[in-house]
Amino acid sequence: MRRATEYRALVCITTCERPGYLRRYLPHFAAFCAQDRRFALLVALDGPDAETERFCEEWQVPLLRSREREGVGISKNRALERFPDFDYYFFVEDDVELVDGSVFPAHVELAQASDIHHFSLFSERRIGEPAGETRIAGRRVAHSFVGSARFNFFTAEGLREVGGWHPRFAEYRRWGHTEHSYRFYNAGLAPGPFNVATELSCACIWHLHPSVTPPSLPGDEEHIVAPERELIDQHLRHVPLRTISPYEFNGMSFGALYRLAATLDPGERYPLVETGERRHCHSDYQLWRYRWAKGRGRRAAALLAAAWRWPTNPMLRYTVKLALKGE
Repeated sequence: MRRATEYRALVCITTCERPGYLRRYLPHFAAFCAQDRRFALLVALDGPDAETERFCEEWQVPLLRSREREGVGISKNRALERFPDFDYYFFVEDDVELVDGSVFPAHVELAQASDIHHFSLFSERRIGEPAGETRIAGRRVAHSFVGSARFNFFTAEGLREVGGWHPRFAEYRRWGHTEHSYRFYNAGLAPGPFNVATELSCACIWHLHPSVTPPSLPGDEEHIVAPERELIDQHLRHVPLRTISPYEFNGMSFGALYRLAATLDPGERYPLVETGERRHCHSDYQLWRYRWAKGRGRRAAALLAAAWRWPTNPMLRYTVKLALKGE
């Protein structure tokens, strides 16, 4: 039996035709994984994309790439099939920006201190249809029936019991994460489909960028499309892990991230991004600081810094709108 501090966890960044987001955000994931060797970093590319492949080759980033686009669910299945020997798995979408890497061991500690095998993380505003809350290891954990797949944590034991993401959604190249989360709830492995340690949401910046695959079906009041709702209503507990098209691993070592991590050494938060785009990135970062800063002075300074760097930032307008509403 391994001691609590001895484990291996895979941090898998899922992406599709968005190499610009890897240039923006991947160095911070690399820096964390290079510093804490319990965590390995993998990029899972859904479908071919030459620029993403060149980026990972240049910076020696482990990359799993498929020959066809089949959606993020199948992309996660490929990672589980190719790398089945980790104790824990994190799946993070490519537009999530890491600010504090302690969010990863914190989720492992939550799982080890409870019987919960699946946690999600997203902005507290997106928690819908509450299913209660508990305190685990001193942290508030909210349980809900509605949530997001932007940052997900799983134990290997739980994934073996519930299986992989349903292959039905490969035809749509999207959806399926809610049904998969419901299986943890149906199997008694979690108090709700979505379980969120709310105070940890400040560890990431939750960017909202257009989807690569626009929705092809309407959703219900909970934004769940009919094919996924049908599967949820079946109360499934297990779906066998399945992949479809061929895929390859680029063979890079999980221990070769130091060069990418070192790009952060001079202190620039977005070292691989060109100047104009960098101003946009810093504007979003200042909005994160505004959200979590203590004191009116610091909050005001962060908001002004965000406006100075990118006056027409859509998130700036949204943030000001929420502030005027007192949210």
